[in-house]
Amino acid sequence: MDISIYAIVIWVTAIFIVSLDIVIIIGSRNLSSRVFAFFSFLTAIWVISEGFFISSLDYEIANLLIRFQYVLGISIANGFLFFSYIYPYDRKPSKIHIITSSIFILSFVYVYFFTNLIISSVYMIGGASNWAWNFGPLHLFFDISFYLIWIVALYKLYKNYKAEIGKLKLNLKNMFLALSLGIIPPTIVDILLPSLGEFSFNWFGPITSFIWISIVAYSIIKYRQMNVTTVVAEVLAIGMTIIFFINIFTNFYIGIWIRIITFIIFIILAFYLIRISLREAKQREELTLLTSTLSEKVAEQTHEIRKSYELEKKARRDFEKLNETKDQFIMITQHNLRIPMSGIKYELESILSGIYEPVSERIEQSLVNMKNYMNHLVKVVDDFLNISTLRVGSQILEVSEESLKLLIEDVLRELKVDIEALHLSIEYPAHADSWPILKIDSNKMREVLLIIIENAIRYNVDHGKIKIENQIENDIFKMKINNTGIGIVREDKENLFERLFFRSKKAQKVHPSGMGIGLSVSKAILKAHHGDITIHSEGENMGAEVIVTLPLDFLKKINGDNLYNN
Repeated sequence: MDISIYAIVIWVTAIFIVSLDIVIIIGSRNLSSRVFAFFSFLTAIWVISEGFFISSLDYEIANLLIRFQYVLGISIANGFLFFSYIYPYDRKPSKIHIITSSIFILSFVYVYFFTNLIISSVYMIGGASNWAWNFGPLHLFFDISFYLIWIVALYKLYKNYKAEIGKLKLNLKNMFLALSLGIIPPTIVDILLPSLGEFSFNWFGPITSFIWISIVAYSIIKYRQMNVTTVVAEVLAIGMTIIFFINIFTNFYIGIWIRIITFIIFIILAFYLIRISLREAKQREELTLLTSTLSEKVAEQTHEIRKSYELEKKARRDFEKLNETKDQFIMITQHNLRIPMSGIKYELESILSGIYEPVSERIEQSLVNMKNYMNHLVKVVDDFLNISTLRVGSQILEVSEESLKLLIEDVLRELKVDIEALHLSIEYPAHADSWPILKIDSNKMREVLLIIIENAIRYNVDHGKIKIENQIENDIFKMKINNTGIGIVREDKENLFERLFFRSKKAQKVHPSGMGIGLSVSKAILKAHHGDITIHSEGENMGAEVIVTLPLDFLKKINGDNLYNN
């Protein structure tokens, strides 16, 4: 064996490639990282075999090594294809893909080692490489297969690059560029030039592989965020040992220059090894300092957190007390307003009945208007009381078994005049099977339905439509009330239930006298029944859909709760 400086450089390249593989294998458990390390390790074996090939003086060994290199070449291409499929999402390749690739590689093994169809023989030449070889009739089959596999793999990487954003996109870009440019030198000097009869630069391809493998390895390490400082130090030490081990086998004439080169490499590796050790020492010192002050900092932060918690707790208690005071104030005010309002309403009805003396038509109309205003005022006060009493839990529901169908029909009769004025069509399930018997407070649920349907009428369009649909899912009754009205813009939907007295600008124009508390009342009543209400709308003038949900028997959900009675 004649070990030249080219062989030494090639083997040094292999050492660094294997070192990078060790870093990735130890530092990452990801499938894509391990696949890259595997096909990169195959590249290192190819590089090592090239060093032995150009150093060999035996025909049989050289003939075996060149065939082995070509088999490794097609295996490396297949390994990279697997990597491009797996990275960066760690997708497992299909069994068909694995079986097909294995058969493909095994067929190359057979053709190279047991036939002369691709390589027929080797012969000695001078120059940097000691050997050349003669091609068989099917040598282009390898070239075409190698190029196609590499192109497909690069295309898959490019597709992943175009689909990603941020840091991962940058890593894929670096990887794509490194592999696209890195494959050019070995392709030229190890495939194209030998096909043209030029074998003198065969040694150069393996050396260039270190560049693109390093870039790809860096991208993997950076993306996976591996903590590999200790591993790198071990790899550097291994590399230094192997370099001096190789130096033992060099002859004296070449050995002088090799020793100079290895000494320089040793100095570089030692520099980085010392640098890593100093960095580790500095980090340990900083960690010790941080640990010594950590307890004090934790104590300070704990004190601040506890202080903030106490302030927040006090503020929450004050807010709850204020909220409770507000609700109690509304309840007291409502009770005190009811007595004079009831008296006024009674007197108005007495005057209208003629109990005192007959009244003129003009005065009668004014009294009727006053009575309507009074009824509206009573309703507003009752709405406030409903919200407050249900919120503080003082409202007792008078529960009975009812069907909402009867309540719906009663509400529609009450709103008949408004429906006819807008020429609205009303559609709801007529069959009794669509209306299960529910345990509800019928008076309060009638109030909910009145609010919802009145809104569906009030904010509808002339010749519009209201459609009611029912369904039962998992012991939950769901009623959908759709209308073809003015709809709700997206920014207003969030405020419908969150803000009391909220009304959209469009609703204020259509019905200026509204209070904006009807939906809050409805939600409070439904919550007391362990139900809910939601509203959906595609936007302005796109109509709206109100969804009311009620359990078929909400008393089962609150078994034993004495706030409710039958």
